[in-house]
Amino acid sequence: VQLNANLVAQLDCLTSFTQLAIDNKYVCPDLDESFDLEIKEGRHPVIEKQLPVGVPYISNDVYLDRETQQIIMITGPNMSGKSAILRQTALIVLMTQMGSFVPAESVRMGVVDKIFTRVGASDNISMGESTFMVEMNETASILNNISERSLVLLDEIGRGTSTYDGISIAWAISEYLHEHPNKPKTLFATHYHELNEMEVTFDRIQNFNVSVKELKDTVLFIRKLVKGGSAHSFGIHVAKMAGMPQIVIQKAQKLLKQLEKRHSSEELSGIKSANDELQLSFFNLDDPLLEDIKEEIMNIDINTLTPVEALMKLNEIKRMLVKK
Repeated sequence: VQLNANLVAQLDCLTSFTQLAIDNKYVCPDLDESFDLEIKEGRHPVIEKQLPVGVPYISNDVYLDRETQQIIMITGPNMSGKSAILRQTALIVLMTQMGSFVPAESVRMGVVDKIFTRVGASDNISMGESTFMVEMNETASILNNISERSLVLLDEIGRGTSTYDGISIAWAISEYLHEHPNKPKTLFATHYHELNEMEVTFDRIQNFNVSVKELKDTVLFIRKLVKGGSAHSFGIHVAKMAGMPQIVIQKAQKLLKQLEKRHSSEELSGIKSANDELQLSFFNLDDPLLEDIKEEIMNIDINTLTPVEALMKLNEIKRMLVKK
């Protein structure tokens, strides 16, 4: 009975693989003894099934080896699809080695012994560990166990601490993976655009970005992985899409402009100085403060403004004048 149950289970699994491949146009992967990973037009098997009818899944190519493109640094805004590319790469590798056809146009890969992932955030509060501590524990485990056939997928490493700490840690981890004698194949998704500079210094690090199209007041996600780094995060656009109150969006945009202006001339000195920079003479007809107040009023959408938001906006303009 146990032997028959085992054989029926194997048959059930293999016929399920077959049906899945026929229904979803999966292809037979080519598994060899190289260290390469070459995916053409790869798709995420779950996400493509959840899309609305008639909406195509945007497929992507991924190529990793140990000679020319060991580490791919992926930049791009939130919601653009960075994490989906990491996950679909892991799933395609896993499906290949469990004997299934895969969601792609073609796949050629060497055997992978371990898939290491540091994706998502989780706290272990009961043990006194913060999100950042959990992230560092998991990353340390990855760095201490990689082999020449490992696949490493890192998503937003270092975001749980201050910006400069995070950039420093992410850079050091990337450099460690690049210089490690095992040269593990790595996909590294990050918001830290400073890491794009690594491509110049390190031969096997290549910059890619998940492309977007910036329209007048919104962002269109193309979801295509293309060569080159990204220079913007579009965080405020994403906040707007999420339904953040208009007054918060306008304030964030104003502060961003001030911070970017200050950052280009000197080190960031905080939000307070960005606000202080706006407080100039009100009695000057060409006073920049008048321009700011005019811009504040012109940007108010009367049709969507709630009474509470109107009071807050009026109070904000009043504060600008009182401080003057």
